Amino acid sequence: MRTVDKNQRYGLVSEGPDWSREPMGSVAAVVGGFLLIGLPVAGHILTPLIAIPMALVLSVLLANYAPRTALISVIIALLFQNFFVSMVSSNLSGPDEFKIIRGYNFVILVSIWSAFFASYWTRFRGQNRSIDLIMNLTFGAVGLVFFYFLIGLVQNPTPAVIYLRNILTPILIFQIALITFWRFDFGLTVPLFIVGSIFLLMGYIELIFREDWLYFTGGENYWELDMRSARLSLEWDQEARETGYVMLGFLDAFRVDLFNTPLLDGLDLRVTRLMGPNMHAISYSYAVAFLLVFALFRGSVIMALLLFPLLVFANAKGALILFILVLGAWFAFKLFGARMSLWVNGCVLALYAVAGIVVGLQIGDFHVLGFMGGLYNFLGFPFGHGIGVGGNLGTDFSQLDWPAYQAAGRTPVAIESAVGVLLYQMGPAAFFLLGVYIWLGWQTLRVASFTGTSLHIAASFALLTVLVNGIFQEEALFSPLALGLLISLNGMVLGQAIRKGFVP
Repeated sequence: MRTVDKNQRYGLVSEGPDWSREPMGSVAAVVGGFLLIGLPVAGHILTPLIAIPMALVLSVLLANYAPRTALISVIIALLFQNFFVSMVSSNLSGPDEFKIIRGYNFVILVSIWSAFFASYWTRFRGQNRSIDLIMNLTFGAVGLVFFYFLIGLVQNPTPAVIYLRNILTPILIFQIALITFWRFDFGLTVPLFIVGSIFLLMGYIELIFREDWLYFTGGENYWELDMRSARLSLEWDQEARETGYVMLGFLDAFRVDLFNTPLLDGLDLRVTRLMGPNMHAISYSYAVAFLLVFALFRGSVIMALLLFPLLVFANAKGALILFILVLGAWFAFKLFGARMSLWVNGCVLALYAVAGIVVGLQIGDFHVLGFMGGLYNFLGFPFGHGIGVGGNLGTDFSQLDWPAYQAAGRTPVAIESAVGVLLYQMGPAAFFLLGVYIWLGWQTLRVASFTGTSLHIAASFALLTVLVNGIFQEEALFSPLALGLLISLNGMVLGQAIRKGFVP
């Protein structure tokens, strides 16, 4: 197995200092990550003509001179960008500018990825067959995504661009993590512990002092901009007619039935969800699940215990189920070994998927109806309609007739299900994309069978579980804080294993 001479400089990306293992260096790296996302958002208030070049230049400089910090910065940008947007939201002109300013984390991600990609393509390609295989497969997935993006772009431009970003983001994060951990002896534990502590503190402040949190962070302005279209399209009025629940403001919109499932309707329990610094309950719950998995299986039990209540109060059943299944998979691995645990947990995931679909059809769950809509349309037209066609972003929810869909057992197009939407938009290419993700999870499990490291085991099964969750949620696969963070953990594991020779 050929390895990289770490005393050389490669392409656009140099070695850079290793701050990751020193406490003060880790603090500096985290501060750098916050500045990378905070400065462009603040600069946007002056003019995007300053903010966009600033994000591009800072990202490329960081990728070039501090590549280890670049990965931390990507994670920070995904977790905290909307917190900075909220702080400046009173200065935004309206919903259109609000949508634009929330795109800087993607600009940062693409800029850093471009530097890493150029370095890999010009200097690294051909040096390690395992890296090349992984990169070729993920590049193949990117090519298929772009093909179906072009088909959808001519039909529904804005949703096509947003779905392109959501589908590509996990792959780009994965490649950055893979290359970083392959090239460098890199420790992420201390920086991620610092980031997790900040995330934890913000969560409890929001939980205990919600109104003060919203006031001091500009949350009232943020949510007014975010929910303006729902009010103008009369979605709240339609929900009031269908459910009898009248929403008078955005805090009422935060209140949902416990775990948002008809199975618990009889309990009449409503909770006010945590939205987190990323300002989205489901994405927030997956971010907490990611930090929880990392903390628990890296031995930070106290942090894990503190994070778990936030996972519950985020009130997203998908992320909670993921954590429970990952915990069970870890026990199975320790009891039965890699091969048997794969079969055991594969059967568990299959039963989870089948049971979820069967029960969902019986109770008229809209996620399952949306999946069945995607599957029905795929069987009728298996070639794919194009990215951006159908799905939550391409559908007018004020025109949906849920009682009719419950009677039919499906929606007319794929919505509310990432897997259903992928089948609807990408046709057979969806199987290749999902197959690549499954294969990466299997490769991580192979590493875990060699190392026996708890975090490696958890990373593999977390990836496989979130793919099944994609049947029941759009956010599971399309939110960067769900699939994006979990697949990045697999990239870290695989990159380090290949560098150390664990993968031939």
